[in-house]
Amino acid sequence: MSHQLVAIRRPSAARSAFLRIRRRTERGAATAEYAVATVAACSFGGILIALLKSDAMMSVLKAIINWALQSAGIEGVQV
Repeated sequence: MSHQLVAIRRPSAARSAFLRIRRRTERGAATAEYAVATVAACSFGGILIALLKSDAMMSVLKAIINWALQSAGIEGVQV
């Protein structure tokens, strides 16, 4: 088995400076993305709760549950 030597290039000073600037400007990007995703999830959950508490959705959910109980063979149960 032969080993080959590979030359590793050091980044130039300009590239190093660019990478330092890039790291500084994107430092809080991931945190901000998590915050936006959390706010979006919470507002979506709030909308779902508001919809599910309405009388129309409650009657639809009760009809679905009653249909599932009747198709399972359970008779006489009304939710």
